[in-house]
Amino acid sequence: MLLAREFLLLGGLGLIVAGLTTYAMTWVLVAVHLRDHHPEERRRVSGFMLGPRPFGWYLMRRYRALRDRMLDPVARMGFIGAWGMVFGVVFTALSQALGWI
Repeated sequence: MLLAREFLLLGGLGLIVAGLTTYAMTWVLVAVHLRDHHPEERRRVSGFMLGPRPFGWYLMRRYRALRDRMLDPVARMGFIGAWGMVFGVVFTALSQALGWI
């Protein structure tokens, strides 16, 4: 049980770090692209990159509604990073729950 708990903890922390790194790097590129090509979407999504609107925008893949072939590959990496952070938090929570058993 201890081995599974440690595995979930380390795996979860790794996913959080990797997801946050990917998310932070791509958010800058996506924000600039939105500013230059989709100003109305930028106003709608605006806010701090870890705020609920931008984070939800990535999780729900709302960038696909813009049908921008130049934005999709960059935003897809942010989508993967955002879900990596979510799964990392879930794994660390499971690790904590195994500690109570």
